[in-house]
Amino acid sequence: MNLSRSYILVLDPNCPHRDPRRDDRHPLEAELQYPVFVASSTEQAVHRVNQGIPSLVILVGNNFQDWSQPLVNQLRQHDQAPDMTIVALTDSASPQWNYSEDTPGLDGLLVQPLSMEILRSLVESAFARSICH
Repeated sequence: MNLSRSYILVLDPNCPHRDPRRDDRHPLEAELQYPVFVASSTEQAVHRVNQGIPSLVILVGNNFQDWSQPLVNQLRQHDQAPDMTIVALTDSASPQWNYSEDTPGLDGLLVQPLSMEILRSLVESAFARSICH
């Protein structure tokens, strides 16, 4: 199955397995007007990317290991991945947020709380980047 490039992949290791019969959506799913797939593990995220490259990947976590260099490299292994935007999202109180230079494959680092205007701008930029390449 080849998924459309017009979706957002959110990797949030702290996101519990969700029951599809209930409307317990991830906060980013609820706020965005775009198709969002939330993965709770690296394996699940990589599997989804293998099905179709997203326009935007948001790696959520306060632990550097949640969005480490091996994970970013794994996501970038695909032929169409150079125009995929990958950003990390962490809390402002996290001591990890200033270590983004240790992960050169990241396109940016976002710090929570995150305004909807910034998030929408990022999404639109990522979709435009994926279309232009």
